[in-house]
Amino acid sequence: MKIIYIMDPLCGWCYGNSDNMLKLYDQYKNDLDFEILSGGMWTGSNVRKQSPQMVNFFLKHDEAVAERTGITFGERYFELLKHEIVLDSEVPSRAMVSVKTIAPEKAVPFMIAIQKARYYWGKDLNLDATYLEICKNLGIDPEQFLAAFHSEEMKQVTLQNFNKATQYAQSFPTMLVEKDGKYVIIEQGYASFTELEKRIELLKN
Repeated sequence: MKIIYIMDPLCGWCYGNSDNMLKLYDQYKNDLDFEILSGGMWTGSNVRKQSPQMVNFFLKHDEAVAERTGITFGERYFELLKHEIVLDSEVPSRAMVSVKTIAPEKAVPFMIAIQKARYYWGKDLNLDATYLEICKNLGIDPEQFLAAFHSEEMKQVTLQNFNKATQYAQSFPTMLVEKDGKYVIIEQGYASFTELEKRIELLKN
């Protein structure tokens, strides 16, 4: 039985779901496999610069996310919103794929740390330094990470990851359970930890 989680590092609702995801991972990591797939929300022709109009849109959504999930958006994140940084999901997604390759047991904590880097600490996800700090905190070899992260191979694997994600879901976050070759959606949007746990336990039996 496997949990498949489709998210995007630049998705506010996915950040809102990150505490639940970490709790689920801590609870089930010894029983279930976890597969994290990034959806590639802002990639290719969808890459954008963070404009004032977009920021207004984000703030409205972030308010709803905080209200519904109880997650905190950091002061530094609101500072980050004042800058015209590039929003490109490929970069953090490639970082996630790199860690999935070199340190698979750290894939879930790394994904959550990336979301926290933007939405709480106000870090730019286009910078190597952002990921090196996370690697240091999680005990991931920084040189090994950089070699993978900047390789042509990881760029290809990241694109394959996007294609695979779209086969499962068009919206983020989406969580599925794969059991005996069947797929059951247990979350689309946001569900509480209690609800997710209940759905997983039902499928486990």
